[in-house]
Amino acid sequence: MEAALRVFRKELLQVFRDRKLVFTTLLLPVLLMPFFMFAPTLLMGRLVQEAAAKAQEVAVAGLPEEAWKALEAARIKPVNDPDPEGAVREGRYPAGVVFREGVYRVYGRLAAGFTESQVVVEKVRGALQTLKEAQVAKALQRLGVPLEVLTPFGVEVVDASPPKERAGGLLGFLVPFFLMIFILIGSQVVAVDATAGEKEKGTLEALLVAPIPLFQVALGKTLATVAVGLLSGVAGLLGLLLGGAVSARLGADLLGASGEGVVPGGRVDLDGGAFLALFLSAFLFALLVGAVMVALGLYARSFKEAQGYVAPLQLLVLLPLLFLQFRGFFEVEAWHHLIPFFNVGLLLDALLKGSATPLEVGFTWASTLVYALLALGLAVWVFGREDVVFRN
Repeated sequence: MEAALRVFRKELLQVFRDRKLVFTTLLLPVLLMPFFMFAPTLLMGRLVQEAAAKAQEVAVAGLPEEAWKALEAARIKPVNDPDPEGAVREGRYPAGVVFREGVYRVYGRLAAGFTESQVVVEKVRGALQTLKEAQVAKALQRLGVPLEVLTPFGVEVVDASPPKERAGGLLGFLVPFFLMIFILIGSQVVAVDATAGEKEKGTLEALLVAPIPLFQVALGKTLATVAVGLLSGVAGLLGLLLGGAVSARLGADLLGASGEGVVPGGRVDLDGGAFLALFLSAFLFALLVGAVMVALGLYARSFKEAQGYVAPLQLLVLLPLLFLQFRGFFEVEAWHHLIPFFNVGLLLDALLKGSATPLEVGFTWASTLVYALLALGLAVWVFGREDVVFRN
């Protein structure tokens, strides 16, 4: 194994000599992740607050006097317009209201994402709902019916999630997602340069003629890929946790128009055993990804072609991760933990929520290790094929 460690050290030296690569792969995620997590939500919260507090002009037609006054009470300026729908479509007003045949029809531009028009529409709806409740209350009062008839009972929703799942919040989903994504990004940098990059530089031939078994050459390059991938994952995770901590601390001040916080918060609560299980799962995932990338990079004729091979692999990992947000809609079976990449995401999610079982852990670790060894065997086989290694 001494030769494999030498190859491992050689690849790491090449990585850490490139200061730009170290900065973009290891330091930039720590600096940017808090900004990406917190700044957009902070900006959105302030924009929503300002839009809710500002008095916007709204195109109206056929509005009764009581509805006019209700809109003015909600800091909305009604403006008579013969065609409120057309006025909103042309962008002259953020919202419009038409009263016809006992129906208030509210117009807004709602298909372009979260905009001021949506905020104004909600303000109009809220004002009209308040007016409706007031008129119902007056009608009941005239009939001598107590107002309590409107609320015969109360409904209270209580979060019954386990403590760790409730504490994790949205951060509990983001940690597995970004950990695996950053491992992919960091692994790609080393794997492509250590294979197709060395082909272009002409240094791969000198390495292959050295008295080193091909298995140790492939293992050394794979371990270097794993090491940088894990470091990149840790860097992204640190940035994510830092952003989550800032969001949780300041999120109480960032309220949307509905009064609900818009900042994703949460915290990671892991004991020693769960933390070790999380690290081992990430290591096995990095080992699998690293071996596959080394094999793909060596098969490629050039650095650019290797990047083209690796891109579909990233999509192959990203697609199962997206399904994690829907895991509450289906029952997780034991065989799901045998699916490559998806099983690691499932296990990481379960570890953070404190719901992982020994069977799930065993299936995930064993299957991922088998897949990694098969990928490493494929890399060794590719190293032994001269028609592949030297096909430039």
